[in-house]
Amino acid sequence: MASLENQIKTALAQFWDEHALVPDGGGPSTVDELLEPIESMTAVEVLATLDKIVGKKLPNSVIQAGGYKTKEEFVIRLSARVLSHLATKK
Repeated sequence: MASLENQIKTALAQFWDEHALVPDGGGPSTVDELLEPIESMTAVEVLATLDKIVGKKLPNSVIQAGGYKTKEEFVIRLSARVLSHLATKK
C-alpha cells in the first residue's frame, strides 16, 4: 500500500503544480483570486489519473467540497480520502 500511496501523492503533487491558481503577492484583487488555488471542480479532473493508478473508478465524493488552499492540504487530504475509500471497498 505504501507504493500505491506514493504514486497517488506524486500524481497529486504534479497535478497541483500544473493546475493551481496561486495569486502573486498580497491578498486577492480579482474575483478569480477569491477562489481556492485548486477549487473542487478542477480537482475532479485529477480523478482520471488516480483511476488509472488505483485500477478502479473513484467517486467525485473523495474531493473536498470548496477546494484546497495549499499543495500540502491537497496532497495529504485527498490521498487519505482515496486510500480510505479503497480500504472500505475491499
